[in-house]
Amino acid sequence: MAYVEKRGKNKWRLNVVIGYTPEGKAIPKRKTVEAKNKTEAKQKLSEFEVEVLGGNYFEPAKITLEEFYHHHWLDKYANDPDSLSHDTRRDYIQVMETRVLPKYGHMKLADIKTIHILDYLSDLKKPNGVRLDGKPGPLSSSRISNCFKAFKNVLQRAVDWKFIKENPADAVDRPKAKSEKTDVYSEEEIDYIFNRLNNYSFIWQVLIPLAFVTGAREGELAALEEKHINLEKPSIYIEQTIVEVKGEGVVVNDSTKTERTRYISIPKFMAILLKKLIHIRKQEKFQAGSQWEWGDHLFLFGNEVGKPIRPDSISQWWRRFTQKQNIKHIRFHSLRHSSATHLINKGVHAKVIQERLGHTKMDTTMSIYAHVIEEADQKSAAHFNSFFEDKTVGGNSKI
Repeated sequence: MAYVEKRGKNKWRLNVVIGYTPEGKAIPKRKTVEAKNKTEAKQKLSEFEVEVLGGNYFEPAKITLEEFYHHHWLDKYANDPDSLSHDTRRDYIQVMETRVLPKYGHMKLADIKTIHILDYLSDLKKPNGVRLDGKPGPLSSSRISNCFKAFKNVLQRAVDWKFIKENPADAVDRPKAKSEKTDVYSEEEIDYIFNRLNNYSFIWQVLIPLAFVTGAREGELAALEEKHINLEKPSIYIEQTIVEVKGEGVVVNDSTKTERTRYISIPKFMAILLKKLIHIRKQEKFQAGSQWEWGDHLFLFGNEVGKPIRPDSISQWWRRFTQKQNIKHIRFHSLRHSSATHLINKGVHAKVIQERLGHTKMDTTMSIYAHVIEEADQKSAAHFNSFFEDKTVGGNSKI
């Protein structure tokens, strides 16, 4: 059953009954349209009826973006540990609450169009005034890309859960994260750093070289336990991370950033250092007795009662260390880049480096280290010179 109702000048409400309640009350789908007269309204009614009965009609949601974010996306998606990694969840929430909701949160989901996504990206690309830390300059291409992914992810959940028919961000190409040259330490600088560590506690004498040798992230290093160390076949097993959750403190997340576990071979000198550290940690656990806070866990980089080190405290210590020792300061995370750069320059295959770093795709490794690989490739060309020395070209000219 379908019928039209006049709602005002050139305004008509289309009604298509899709069923009845147990009490016999009609259940209609409605849509208000503009039409010059009843004949034109009936034509639109016929089209609307076909759309509804064919299952192709999508009723626009009246819920706002902010309401959907707080009452649906956060509760049903973001807070589900199987949906997003801890770091991605934290990043998406930060982007939504500082960049998206203040400008678009009041809008109804159905009213957000592709032009709004384009405006959002345009604002992110401004040369100044967009950094949350107040510093001058633009956002990096990777940051812009992540901000786009956060907004698109929320809208996609709205599509999946039938709040809106289409994702307005689908029509926009994701900004590409350009490969930017990352500052790294040279071999001489790494050697100097290792020497300066002799003045610090043994934990740091192990943690810093291990970060360089393995390329592991702060959270992965903080989560290392005795069970993850293979001293017979020197290697470590990365399977978990330490994260700090607001309101809960330090917790163990039983997955890595990319949800990939991996074995990383280490040199013998590193295995010797780890063996000594494990012995020290076992003694500390014995002395702590009932005061030991983490049960059967034996974190390599923890305090005297077993609590693991916070990932952010590693970076804080690193800044103080480099400043005090008059060492060029780059982010602690850049020890990971220094590790990869060192291996590339030594001719290690990119696939091996990908596995050591835990990248899900080779493209990620190639993109991040594109400039290093290109420089190494240029240097490698010199290895072919010996084939052409004292040779002639065309029978007369020497190369």
